[in-house]
Amino acid sequence: MSVAAAGAATGAGTMAAFRDSESSTGNSISAGTLNLTLDGSDATVQFLSQTSVAPGDSGSATLTVANTGSLPGYIDVEVASLTSYENGLSGNENSVDGSGGDPGAGNGELQDYLEVHAEFQNGPALWSGFDTVANRLGTGTPYDRDYQLAAGGSDTFVVDWQLPSSVGDDAQSDGIEFALTFSLDQRADTGV
Repeated sequence: MSVAAAGAATGAGTMAAFRDSESSTGNSISAGTLNLTLDGSDATVQFLSQTSVAPGDSGSATLTVANTGSLPGYIDVEVASLTSYENGLSGNENSVDGSGGDPGAGNGELQDYLEVHAEFQNGPALWSGFDTVANRLGTGTPYDRDYQLAAGGSDTFVVDWQLPSSVGDDAQSDGIEFALTFSLDQRADTGV
């Protein structure tokens, strides 16, 4: 009986096995961000203002577009609005302007003559070469060029303009005003 008791005690001891355990804590997942800034601001900015333009004049304006988020994104540009102003008839414009001098939005001819070109300095052009404001900046016109801006990256958006020297008197005193909406999307072509 003592041999059986000793054997039982020995068998009980051999049932144990080595064991070790470690912990994994603080596991987490967080979403990345897209954050588009224009000239370092999250607010609306103006980057082009030119007055007293005459036939033969040209110029350029720039805007810094940056992705301050942690994910790369694709930049889209859309023309939010275009307004063409007839600011009354001035000088010789009286004899050539068919608007009757009706001042206000929608009657100006400058949009038919002023030529523009827009591009990202290190990326794509919105369109090829110079074209008139009327042809390129119509309200709601989208420009989706699948241009990726890296997280923390930036580029300069450039608008070049020129008023051909052949422009006649019907554009005198007229003006245009346009608004662009820039967006940064996670994927190309989807608007997501």
